[in-house]
Amino acid sequence: MRTPFLHGALILLLILAVVSPRPVFAAKMMFMQATFNPTQTDQGVSVVITGRVFDTTNSSIPNAVISVQVNNPQGTSIHLAVAYTNPDGDFQDTFFIAPSSPGGNYTAFLVADKPGYDTARVSLLFAYSSPDFSVQASVQTLILQQGQTGTVTLTILSLRGFNERVNITALDLPAGVTLHFSPVSLTPSGTTTVSVAVSWSTATGNYTIALLGVSGSLSHNVSFQLVITRGPFQVIYVLLAALAIILIAVALLVQTRSKRRRRAAAVEELIKHASADKGYVATARVIARLEELRAMNQVDEATYQRLKREYEKRLEKSR
Repeated sequence: MRTPFLHGALILLLILAVVSPRPVFAAKMMFMQATFNPTQTDQGVSVVITGRVFDTTNSSIPNAVISVQVNNPQGTSIHLAVAYTNPDGDFQDTFFIAPSSPGGNYTAFLVADKPGYDTARVSLLFAYSSPDFSVQASVQTLILQQGQTGTVTLTILSLRGFNERVNITALDLPAGVTLHFSPVSLTPSGTTTVSVAVSWSTATGNYTIALLGVSGSLSHNVSFQLVITRGPFQVIYVLLAALAIILIAVALLVQTRSKRRRRAAAVEELIKHASADKGYVATARVIARLEELRAMNQVDEATYQRLKREYEKRLEKSR
Protein backbone atom coordinates (compact mmCIF):
# COMPACT_ATOMS: atom_id res chain seq x y z
CA MET A 1 0.00 0.00 0.00
CA ARG A 2 2.90 2.44 0.76
CA THR A 3 4.89 1.73 -2.41
CA PRO A 4 2.58 3.53 -4.85
CA PHE A 5 2.54 6.55 -2.45
CA LEU A 6 6.35 6.78 -2.33
CA HIS A 7 6.57 6.40 -6.08
CA GLY A 8 4.08 9.21 -6.51
CA ALA A 9 6.01 11.53 -4.15
CA LEU A 10 9.28 10.92 -5.99
CA ILE A 11 7.62 11.53 -9.36
CA LEU A 12 6.15 14.80 -8.04
CA LEU A 13 9.57 16.00 -6.82
CA LEU A 14 11.15 15.16 -10.16
CA ILE A 15 8.43 17.10 -12.01
CA LEU A 16 8.96 20.15 -9.71
CA ALA A 17 12.72 19.96 -10.24
CA VAL A 18 12.28 19.94 -14.01
CA VAL A 19 9.68 22.70 -14.34
CA SER A 20 11.04 24.98 -11.56
CA PRO A 21 13.46 27.74 -12.77
CA ARG A 22 15.34 27.35 -9.46
CA PRO A 23 16.28 23.93 -8.02
CA VAL A 24 14.16 22.87 -5.06
CA PHE A 25 17.22 22.22 -2.83
CA ALA A 26 19.26 25.26 -4.00
CA ALA A 27 20.57 27.81 -1.46
CA LYS A 28 18.60 30.96 -0.89
CA MET A 29 19.71 34.13 -2.65
CA MET A 30 21.53 36.76 -0.53
CA PHE A 31 22.23 40.39 -1.44
CA MET A 32 24.56 43.03 0.00
CA GLN A 33 24.74 46.81 -0.14
CA ALA A 34 27.72 48.88 1.17
CA THR A 35 29.09 52.42 1.13
CA PHE A 36 32.26 54.35 2.07
CA ASN A 37 32.18 57.08 4.74
CA PRO A 38 35.58 58.87 4.86
CA THR A 39 36.62 61.25 7.65
CA GLN A 40 39.69 63.54 7.46
CA THR A 41 41.87 63.42 10.61
CA ASP A 42 45.20 64.99 11.57
CA GLN A 43 46.85 61.65 10.82
CA GLY A 44 45.21 60.93 7.44
CA VAL A 45 41.80 59.64 6.36
CA SER A 46 39.69 57.18 8.34
CA VAL A 47 37.31 55.30 6.04
CA VAL A 48 34.28 53.50 7.49
CA ILE A 49 32.56 50.79 5.43
CA THR A 50 28.90 50.33 6.33
CA GLY A 51 26.48 47.90 4.73
CA ARG A 52 23.48 45.59 4.97
CA VAL A 53 22.80 41.99 3.95
CA PHE A 54 19.26 40.90 2.98
CA ASP A 55 17.33 38.29 0.99
CA THR A 56 14.95 38.43 -2.00
CA THR A 57 12.13 39.75 0.21
CA ASN A 58 14.37 42.52 1.63
CA SER A 59 14.43 40.74 4.98
CA SER A 60 17.63 41.29 6.99
CA ILE A 61 20.03 38.37 7.30
CA PRO A 62 21.79 38.29 10.68
CA ASN A 63 25.06 36.50 11.55
CA ALA A 64 26.41 36.62 8.02
CA VAL A 65 30.22 36.63 7.74
CA ILE A 66 31.63 39.61 5.80
CA SER A 67 35.19 39.27 4.46
CA VAL A 68 36.84 42.63 3.67
CA GLN A 69 39.95 43.30 1.58
CA VAL A 70 41.12 46.79 0.59
CA ASN A 71 43.74 47.37 -2.13
CA ASN A 72 45.61 50.61 -2.83
CA PRO A 73 45.97 52.09 -6.35
CA GLN A 74 48.99 49.81 -7.03
CA GLY A 75 46.90 46.73 -6.22
CA THR A 76 48.64 46.05 -2.90
CA SER A 77 46.43 44.86 -0.07
CA ILE A 78 46.47 47.37 2.80
CA HIS A 79 43.60 46.02 4.91
CA LEU A 80 42.07 42.60 5.68
CA ALA A 81 39.20 42.13 8.13
CA VAL A 82 36.15 40.05 9.04
CA ALA A 83 32.84 41.55 10.14
CA TYR A 84 29.46 40.07 11.11
CA THR A 85 25.96 41.30 10.50
CA ASN A 86 23.84 42.21 13.51
CA PRO A 87 20.18 41.21 13.99
CA ASP A 88 19.22 43.99 11.56
CA GLY A 89 21.58 42.63 8.92
CA ASP A 90 23.92 45.63 9.28
CA PHE A 91 27.73 45.49 9.46
CA GLN A 92 30.62 47.95 9.74
CA ASP A 93 34.40 47.99 9.25
CA THR A 94 37.06 50.73 9.28
CA PHE A 95 40.39 51.13 7.50
CA PHE A 96 42.95 53.95 7.55
CA ILE A 97 44.78 55.78 4.76
CA ALA A 98 47.96 57.49 5.97
CA PRO A 99 48.98 60.93 4.60
CA SER A 100 51.96 59.36 2.81
CA SER A 101 49.73 56.87 0.96
CA PRO A 102 49.59 57.23 -2.83
CA GLY A 103 46.68 59.06 -4.39
CA GLY A 104 44.21 57.27 -6.61
CA ASN A 105 41.41 54.71 -6.36
CA TYR A 106 41.29 52.43 -3.32
CA THR A 107 39.16 49.32 -3.90
CA ALA A 108 37.31 47.37 -1.22
CA PHE A 109 36.22 43.79 -2.04
CA LEU A 110 33.38 42.55 0.21
CA VAL A 111 32.13 38.94 0.33
CA ALA A 112 29.12 37.85 2.42
CA ASP A 113 28.68 34.18 3.39
CA LYS A 114 26.16 32.24 5.46
CA PRO A 115 25.20 28.56 5.39
CA GLY A 116 22.04 28.03 3.30
CA TYR A 117 22.58 31.18 1.23
CA ASP A 118 24.38 32.04 -1.98
CA THR A 119 27.57 34.10 -1.66
CA ALA A 120 27.06 37.85 -2.15
CA ARG A 121 29.85 40.08 -3.49
CA VAL A 122 30.28 43.86 -3.67
CA SER A 123 33.19 46.06 -4.82
CA LEU A 124 33.60 49.71 -3.74
CA LEU A 125 35.93 52.45 -5.04
CA PHE A 126 37.29 55.34 -2.97
CA ALA A 127 39.28 58.10 -4.67
CA TYR A 128 41.99 59.47 -2.38
CA SER A 129 43.47 62.72 -3.71
CA SER A 130 43.31 65.28 -0.85
CA PRO A 131 46.49 67.43 -0.77
CA ASP A 132 48.46 66.95 2.45
CA PHE A 133 51.97 67.04 3.89
CA SER A 134 54.15 64.87 6.11
CA VAL A 135 56.87 65.67 8.68
CA GLN A 136 60.01 63.54 9.03
CA ALA A 137 63.00 63.90 11.40
CA SER A 138 66.58 63.10 10.38
CA VAL A 139 67.28 61.22 13.64
CA GLN A 140 65.37 59.05 16.08
CA THR A 141 67.77 59.72 18.97
CA LEU A 142 69.96 62.76 19.71
CA ILE A 143 72.58 62.45 22.47
CA LEU A 144 73.89 65.68 24.02
CA GLN A 145 75.94 66.53 27.11
CA GLN A 146 74.90 69.25 29.52
CA GLY A 147 75.89 72.61 28.00
CA GLN A 148 76.02 71.27 24.42
CA THR A 149 74.03 72.14 21.28
CA GLY A 150 72.98 69.73 18.52
CA THR A 151 70.91 69.87 15.33
CA VAL A 152 68.04 67.90 13.84
CA THR A 153 66.81 68.30 10.26
CA LEU A 154 63.07 68.26 9.63
CA THR A 155 61.82 67.40 6.15
CA ILE A 156 58.37 68.68 5.17
CA LEU A 157 57.09 66.71 2.17
CA SER A 158 54.27 67.74 -0.15
CA LEU A 159 51.70 64.99 -0.75
CA ARG A 160 49.35 65.03 -3.73
CA GLY A 161 50.14 68.60 -4.77
CA PHE A 162 50.08 70.28 -1.35
CA ASN A 163 51.57 73.80 -1.60
CA GLU A 164 50.44 75.69 1.52
CA ARG A 165 52.79 77.17 4.13
CA VAL A 166 53.55 74.95 7.15
CA ASN A 167 54.50 76.43 10.55
CA ILE A 168 56.82 74.40 12.80
CA THR A 169 56.71 74.48 16.59
CA ALA A 170 57.70 72.36 19.60
CA LEU A 171 55.48 70.81 22.27
CA ASP A 172 56.22 70.61 26.03
CA LEU A 173 59.99 71.06 26.14
CA PRO A 174 61.80 69.91 29.31
CA ALA A 175 63.28 72.57 31.58
CA GLY A 176 66.63 73.84 30.32
CA VAL A 177 66.12 72.70 26.70
CA THR A 178 65.54 75.34 24.00
CA LEU A 179 64.87 74.91 20.28
CA HIS A 180 65.49 77.29 17.38
CA PHE A 181 63.97 76.67 13.93
CA SER A 182 65.62 77.93 10.76
CA PRO A 183 63.30 78.64 9.03
CA VAL A 184 60.30 78.53 11.36
CA SER A 185 57.89 78.00 8.43
CA LEU A 186 58.14 76.84 4.81
CA THR A 187 56.15 75.66 1.80
CA PRO A 188 56.70 71.94 1.09
CA SER A 189 58.68 70.25 -0.01
CA GLY A 190 61.64 71.57 1.99
CA THR A 191 63.74 71.26 5.14
CA THR A 192 64.23 73.24 8.34
CA THR A 193 67.15 72.97 10.78
CA VAL A 194 66.29 72.59 14.45
CA SER A 195 69.03 73.70 16.86
CA VAL A 196 68.69 71.92 20.22
CA ALA A 197 70.46 73.65 23.13
CA VAL A 198 70.87 72.00 26.54
CA SER A 199 71.76 74.16 29.54
CA TRP A 200 74.23 73.16 32.27
CA SER A 201 71.35 72.93 34.74
CA THR A 202 69.26 70.47 32.71
CA ALA A 203 68.82 67.16 34.52
CA THR A 204 70.34 64.15 32.82
CA GLY A 205 67.94 61.57 31.39
CA ASN A 206 65.90 60.52 28.37
CA TYR A 207 63.31 62.98 27.00
CA THR A 208 60.79 62.79 24.13
CA ILE A 209 60.85 65.94 21.99
CA ALA A 210 57.66 66.40 19.94
CA LEU A 211 57.63 68.73 16.92
CA LEU A 212 54.41 69.84 15.24
CA GLY A 213 53.76 71.06 11.71
CA VAL A 214 50.53 73.06 11.24
CA SER A 215 48.90 74.38 8.08
CA GLY A 216 45.28 75.47 8.36
CA SER A 217 43.22 72.54 9.65
CA LEU A 218 45.99 70.05 8.88
CA SER A 219 48.60 69.12 11.49
CA HIS A 220 51.19 66.36 11.69
CA ASN A 221 53.79 65.69 14.36
CA VAL A 222 57.05 63.84 14.66
CA SER A 223 59.17 63.07 17.72
CA PHE A 224 62.71 62.03 18.61
CA GLN A 225 64.46 60.96 21.80
CA LEU A 226 66.83 63.46 23.45
CA VAL A 227 69.35 61.74 25.73
CA ILE A 228 71.17 64.17 28.05
CA THR A 229 74.37 63.01 29.72
CA ARG A 230 76.63 64.68 32.30
CA GLY A 231 78.75 67.50 30.89
CA PRO A 232 82.58 67.19 30.73
CA PHE A 233 83.14 70.14 33.08
CA GLN A 234 80.82 68.83 35.73
CA VAL A 235 83.59 66.54 37.00
CA ILE A 236 85.94 69.53 37.22
CA TYR A 237 83.31 71.43 39.20
CA VAL A 238 83.03 68.53 41.62
CA LEU A 239 86.82 68.36 42.01
CA LEU A 240 87.07 72.12 42.51
CA ALA A 241 84.35 71.98 45.13
CA ALA A 242 86.15 69.15 46.92
CA LEU A 243 89.45 71.08 46.72
CA ALA A 244 87.77 74.18 48.13
CA ILE A 245 86.41 72.16 51.05
CA ILE A 246 89.87 70.73 51.72
CA LEU A 247 91.49 74.20 51.59
CA ILE A 248 88.88 75.60 53.97
CA ALA A 249 89.44 72.67 56.35
CA VAL A 250 93.21 73.19 56.21
CA ALA A 251 92.82 76.93 56.80
CA LEU A 252 90.58 76.28 59.81
CA LEU A 253 93.10 73.76 61.16
CA VAL A 254 95.98 76.21 60.72
CA GLN A 255 93.94 78.94 62.33
CA THR A 256 93.07 76.69 65.25
CA ARG A 257 96.67 75.64 65.76
CA SER A 258 97.84 79.25 65.53
CA LYS A 259 95.25 80.25 68.10
CA ARG A 260 96.40 77.49 70.38
CA ARG A 261 100.02 78.62 69.99
CA ARG A 262 99.07 82.20 70.86
CA ARG A 263 97.23 80.99 73.91
CA ALA A 264 100.20 78.91 75.00
CA ALA A 265 102.59 81.85 74.46
CA ALA A 266 100.36 84.20 76.46
CA VAL A 267 100.09 81.74 79.34
CA GLU A 268 103.87 81.08 79.26
CA GLU A 269 104.56 84.83 79.42
CA LEU A 270 102.15 85.19 82.33
CA ILE A 271 103.80 82.32 84.24
CA LYS A 272 107.24 83.82 83.48
CA HIS A 273 106.26 87.18 85.00
CA ALA A 274 104.70 85.47 87.99
CA SER A 275 107.87 83.46 88.62
CA ALA A 276 110.16 86.50 88.32
CA ASP A 277 108.36 88.57 90.99
CA LYS A 278 106.27 86.88 93.68
CA GLY A 279 105.47 90.03 95.65
CA TYR A 280 101.95 91.17 96.49
CA VAL A 281 101.71 93.87 93.81
CA ALA A 282 103.31 91.69 91.14
CA THR A 283 100.97 88.80 91.98
CA ALA A 284 97.94 91.14 91.83
CA ARG A 285 99.06 92.29 88.37
CA VAL A 286 99.43 88.68 87.27
CA ILE A 287 95.86 87.92 88.41
CA ALA A 288 94.57 91.00 86.53
CA ARG A 289 96.46 89.89 83.43
CA LEU A 290 94.97 86.40 83.81
CA GLU A 291 91.47 87.93 83.77
CA GLU A 292 92.35 89.86 80.59
CA LEU A 293 93.55 86.70 78.88
CA ARG A 294 90.33 84.94 79.85
CA ALA A 295 88.22 87.82 78.49
CA MET A 296 90.13 87.69 75.18
CA ASN A 297 89.72 83.88 75.06
CA GLN A 298 93.49 83.53 75.21
CA VAL A 299 93.44 80.91 77.96
CA ASP A 300 91.30 77.81 78.31
CA GLU A 301 89.00 77.53 81.29
CA ALA A 302 90.85 74.70 83.03
CA THR A 303 94.21 76.56 82.91
CA TYR A 304 92.51 79.76 84.05
CA GLN A 305 90.96 78.10 87.10
CA ARG A 306 94.22 76.34 88.02
CA LEU A 307 96.38 79.51 87.77
CA LYS A 308 93.79 81.66 89.50
CA ARG A 309 93.73 79.36 92.52
CA GLU A 310 97.54 79.24 92.61
CA TYR A 311 98.02 83.03 92.39
CA GLU A 312 95.21 83.82 94.85
CA LYS A 313 96.92 81.53 97.42
CA ARG A 314 100.23 83.32 96.71
CA LEU A 315 98.51 86.69 97.13
CA GLU A 316 97.16 85.67 100.53
CA LYS A 317 100.61 84.57 101.73
CA SER A 318 102.29 87.79 100.59
CA ARG A 319 100.03 90.11 102.63
